[in-house]
Amino acid sequence: MRNPLPYNLHSHTSRCGHAVGEDVEYVQKAIQAGYEEMAFTDHVMLPGISQPGIRGEYSQAEEYFASVNDLRIRYQDQIKIHLGFEAEWYGDVFEGYYRKLLSRPDFDLFILGQHCYLEDGKLHWYASLPFEERLPRYQKDLLEAMASGIYTYVAHPDIYVKWHESWDEETRAVAEQIAMASNKYHMPLELNCVQIRSYPEAAKKPDTLNYPCPMFWDVVALYGCDVVIGVDAHRPEHYTDTDYDYIVAFAERHGLRLLKECPLKKK
Repeated sequence: MRNPLPYNLHSHTSRCGHAVGEDVEYVQKAIQAGYEEMAFTDHVMLPGISQPGIRGEYSQAEEYFASVNDLRIRYQDQIKIHLGFEAEWYGDVFEGYYRKLLSRPDFDLFILGQHCYLEDGKLHWYASLPFEERLPRYQKDLLEAMASGIYTYVAHPDIYVKWHESWDEETRAVAEQIAMASNKYHMPLELNCVQIRSYPEAAKKPDTLNYPCPMFWDVVALYGCDVVIGVDAHRPEHYTDTDYDYIVAFAERHGLRLLKECPLKKK
């Protein structure tokens, strides 16, 4: 089964250091999988920040932009290609940079993937915080980002559950805050496909804390939030070998409202 949605806005490139394949191969596989729209949203390349194996260097950004712009012209009769980044929110430190990128005529979107936080000029994983500080910090950063107006949608919003190591009143409370913000700011939430590809046995358990976390998405369903599917491609073949049957059945089982039309706003 193919992805029932005609678009995927979550796709990386080898520049990040943990994805493989040529840019053109991602486009070719997306076409093969029947997509009408795709976006390259590699991990944001940040001025003054080096994080090898996680994101590309800032010096690679213009070459990345040029590559995607070339592909969108070459394949314009077969698929619509968008240019963007998956980016964390670091308060006002990089806000100006993000808004400057959005002002470029060739730059289309940011998706919000809140993997880490910035402190003392360095990036840190939330799981490195003392246990009791992880959820409050993630919630604060994510809600600020959602209110900024910068992002098109929230990637893997349930990533925080595994850091907390259990589903309880605290994790549910965070889910409710995210769901309310999703509705308030008209910002869809992403059902992410990475874990069901990488760790299918663990990720498909009914009580898994990996994403997509069933308990989190039950909360999302109660609030009636808009939902997208993110392939989160790190290899070209992820467009064709993702278990779409499972992710579609998951969405139906949890009563999720999948957005049939691409949520990307026209510039």
